[in-house]
Amino acid sequence: MPVTSEAMTSRERVHAAVRGLPVDRVPVMTWLNPHAGCRLMAEFQPASDEGANATGRAMWQDFARGHSDKPEDLCAFAPVLYTGYVNREYALDLGSDLAALGIPIEDLGALISAPGEPLRIRDMFGSVRGMCGPYLEVVEPAVKTIADLADLPLPDVSRPGPYDAIRHFRTEHPGACLYGESFGAQDLPSTQIWEMSQFMLALYDFPDEVKRFQARFNERMIDMSRRMALAGADIVMIYDDYGTTGAPLTSVEMWREFSYPLLKKHVEAVHDAGALAMLHSCGYQVPFLAYYVEAEVDILQSLQPKAGNDFRAAYDEFGDRLTFATGVDIQEGELMSPDALRADILRAYGIGGRNGRHILGYTHMLQHTMPAANIEVILQTVREIQAGLHDA
Repeated sequence: MPVTSEAMTSRERVHAAVRGLPVDRVPVMTWLNPHAGCRLMAEFQPASDEGANATGRAMWQDFARGHSDKPEDLCAFAPVLYTGYVNREYALDLGSDLAALGIPIEDLGALISAPGEPLRIRDMFGSVRGMCGPYLEVVEPAVKTIADLADLPLPDVSRPGPYDAIRHFRTEHPGACLYGESFGAQDLPSTQIWEMSQFMLALYDFPDEVKRFQARFNERMIDMSRRMALAGADIVMIYDDYGTTGAPLTSVEMWREFSYPLLKKHVEAVHDAGALAMLHSCGYQVPFLAYYVEAEVDILQSLQPKAGNDFRAAYDEFGDRLTFATGVDIQEGELMSPDALRADILRAYGIGGRNGRHILGYTHMLQHTMPAANIEVILQTVREIQAGLHDA
């Protein structure tokens, strides 16, 4: 495929790649855990905004070294509030073509713990969360019985604030490719609203009740996705994990019955609103790829090798119809030598490259535990690829 010699904006680059058209270089998508983002600001590449960089550095120092005046879980929680900045403005600083519009801070939930108690937050679905290492995890799900699921109130997605923020960011960054974040109907209900084993048993014991809830949940997420697209998001990222290491979370037959129709409807709604649909799904994805093509998913992120996915095989079979955002192995990369990690990134680039329908993306959020030499290799190798140093 001929490659255009004219420089593109990030929006143009991503849209062209997704359609299999010539690009000036492969689009890049960074994806950072906020603690890793703060570490990068402190130790590798400062943010362009000096004030934001000072905040990120301070957060990293408090988290990594402790702070005598702050409880440990508060030091761990603070960077979570920086998730939006890390994957939006700071992602652009790192050279990412895609910037996450993010979930508003106020949607994290309300503090319900008293001073001196372990941090507890009640989230927008009613689940109670606490800090588990660098993650704000559910410690008490909102749903405990099928009756709870049926009656669960869902958050209001109509308030204008988040969509006004998208319009504002679009005005400030007209050339950036912006993606809003939404949720599918399988993973979040089973991991953030209800305990997973209980949810999975309910698929057998109460299938009609689960389907009614999933349909109601999906409509709410579709409404949010439409609003983000109409506000200026180029892409809507639908988070919905379907796999684990080497296997689907449910049988493919059960997935086709419960989750696939809702995914397809969500993708159709995103397209109708004028945006691209990007599915984030962790774990083994091979059994689902043909269905993603059938549903007209535009981008699959992130095709993790550790879960048993083969990028070359997937790209050879589906790369004319599905764009893969993958190629920088964050999970196995933690255990690689710097030279091996560099070679692995270049190998992935050699598969998708800038031939179309490839975005050079992280296979998971970069964690703060990544060895320093490997972080350097990731940043440097991606820069070299963007500069065209590894094109034939």
